[in-house]
Amino acid sequence: MLALLSFLHTCFMRSYRYGPPTVVFILGIVFVYSVVPNPVMDSYAFSTVFLFIVSAALCYMVIDIETPNQEAVTMLHSGSIRKLYLAKLLYSWLYSLPLALVAVLYPAVLQRFDRNPSLEELSLSFLYHVASSWLGVAIACWFGSKFVRARVVSFILLSVLVVVAIAAQGIENLLPDGIKKAVVLLPPLHRTVQVFLNYETATMYHKLSAIGASLLYGTILSVLFLFVLHKRKLDSAQL
Repeated sequence: MLALLSFLHTCFMRSYRYGPPTVVFILGIVFVYSVVPNPVMDSYAFSTVFLFIVSAALCYMVIDIETPNQEAVTMLHSGSIRKLYLAKLLYSWLYSLPLALVAVLYPAVLQRFDRNPSLEELSLSFLYHVASSWLGVAIACWFGSKFVRARVVSFILLSVLVVVAIAAQGIENLLPDGIKKAVVLLPPLHRTVQVFLNYETATMYHKLSAIGASLLYGTILSVLFLFVLHKRKLDSAQL
């Protein structure tokens, strides 16, 4: 697996696809904190959502990083299509972890907040960023060429789902009481945002459950993705 991750990293670096999302994220963080002071948890709520979007974009690029012929060779060496795509999911997520670290530490170290964040706030904020980035990766993998051949269509569909995930709380408020619970089917990003916005009054259970919900939802999506990929035998030979 390490060799496969290393290979994917080499492919991603050589493609230069990492440039736009990485630069946009870093510049976005620098721009947001160029004006001081900023509220601690509200600011982290923004960067968490921002990383969710960027992670989805990264996975969208990584999932189809290889040409069909190159992927066929890589799959032959890796042993199975599931192992190859698991490596792509893990690589997309691992790539986002330094970005999460930057989002959490940059404003804290440079004192861009209206107060010094506590160790608990820093630790949990990092975990929220990590969990949300995994959620973005797990959503984006379904919009690769294996499932949606038209790239314009897949990009539009992914963009719509990302917007829906961000606006889930507002959607829930607009729904009739009888179907409000249907929001549980949407990515639980809004739970993380609500914890950030109500951090002082949130219990530790709610703080940790928001992290668990994103990790669990993302893991379920990823497992289903790999299962369907294997079940339908969507290998390069069929493209």
